Amino acid sequence: MEVHRSTSAVWEVAYHLVWCPKYRRSLTEEVLKTLRTSLYSIAEARGWSIKSLQVMPDHAHLFLEAPPTESPTGIVKILKGTTGKVLFEEHPGLRKVFRHGHIWSPSYYVGTVGHVSEEMVKRYIEEQRQRKVGRPSKNRISSSQ
Repeated sequence: MEVHRSTSAVWEVAYHLVWCPKYRRSLTEEVLKTLRTSLYSIAEARGWSIKSLQVMPDHAHLFLEAPPTESPTGIVKILKGTTGKVLFEEHPGLRKVFRHGHIWSPSYYVGTVGHVSEEMVKRYIEEQRQRKVGRPSKNRISSSQ
């Protein structure tokens, strides 16, 4: 993962997302190909970065970097809603299998991913009292000089 910068934030946020079709029904390879393409184009349009994608016949795994202004729930809603619409448009036969216009199960899994462990964060916060208050001096000489 890489550190991203905006005018008001520095961030490094990534999610592992998993969701399934309704009733865990299997999708054909042709539908899966359309799904893969749709996911990449949605991410590109939104400025998200797909780090890894595995689309299985009965579920999808996605490792995605997104800015902190995007909530995990919002990301999933956009991905599932947009791909569902695209899949029904490009594969009309799906309407016979997934009645009521819903291809995806309403549930999903989301996990945050980072390079810092829970223990490291706890230790960092606990050690803050020992640190000096304020910004480092510009004239500070580092120990390596």
